[in-house]
Amino acid sequence: MQPKLSVNLDRVPGQSERLTIVGLWGAYILKPQHAEIPQMPETEDLTMHLASVFKIHTSAHCLIPTTAGQLVYLVKRFDRQGDLKIHMEDLCQLGEFQTEQKYMSTYERCGKLILKYCTNKGLDVLSYFELLVFSFLSGNNDMHMKNFAVLHQDGQIVLSPAYDLINSNLINPADKEDMALLLNGRKKNINRDDFQKLSEVLGIREIVFERIMQKYTVSTEKVKDLIDRSFLSDPYKEEYKRIWQQKLTKLI
Repeated sequence: MQPKLSVNLDRVPGQSERLTIVGLWGAYILKPQHAEIPQMPETEDLTMHLASVFKIHTSAHCLIPTTAGQLVYLVKRFDRQGDLKIHMEDLCQLGEFQTEQKYMSTYERCGKLILKYCTNKGLDVLSYFELLVFSFLSGNNDMHMKNFAVLHQDGQIVLSPAYDLINSNLINPADKEDMALLLNGRKKNINRDDFQKLSEVLGIREIVFERIMQKYTVSTEKVKDLIDRSFLSDPYKEEYKRIWQQKLTKLI
C-alpha cells in the first residue's frame, strides 16, 4: 500500500506557503516515496497527466520537491469545499460491499451501479467506461471498487473525478493481470471484444464505442511525448511506453 498523509496548505503573510500534517480533514493528500517500490509518486503524477490528455476529469495534483531531494505527490481532495465536507461514496459503499470485498465484483456490475444511482447516468457511465479503457492502456490493474466514487452535490449524484491512477504493471511487474475486477468473466488477456461487450451492457451506442477506441489509437505520439517529459527515470519511461503500446495493440 502506498503511504499517504493528510495535509493542509498554510499561507502565512510574509512567509512561504507550507504544508502541515493534520488529521482526517486535510484539504490535500500527500504521498511520499515508498520505502520499497521506487518512483510511485512520479508514476502516479504522470498517469494522472496522461488521463487529462484524453479529457478524463482528474483531481488537481502535482509533484513537489523535498529538502532531501526527493519528489512527493500532492493531490487536492475533491470532497472538500473550504470547510465543507461533500458527501462521497465509493462503489463499495454504494453497492453495499465491505472494504475487504473491493475486488469481488465485476466492471459490468459497477457500471450498473452508476446507471442506477447517478443523476446524469448516460454521461457518467460514459466517463466510467472511458476511465476503464484508459486504465487498461496505462497498465493500471488496481482499479477496484474503492477507486471509483460518486459525490452527492447540489442535489445530484455525480461520478467523482478520477483519482489513484497509477501504472501498476510498471511498478509491480510481477502482477500479470490486466484488470482488478472481472471484465467479461476474466482479468487476463483482455482485448477489444471485452470492452465492446461491456459497452453493450452499459447501453453505449456502437458509434460512440468506435469513437472512443479511435481517440486512443490516434494519440500515441502525445502519450509518448508526455512520458518522455515526465520525471520518471529513462528505463521507466521506456517501459511505460512499451506497456502502453502493448495494450494498445489489443484494442485495435
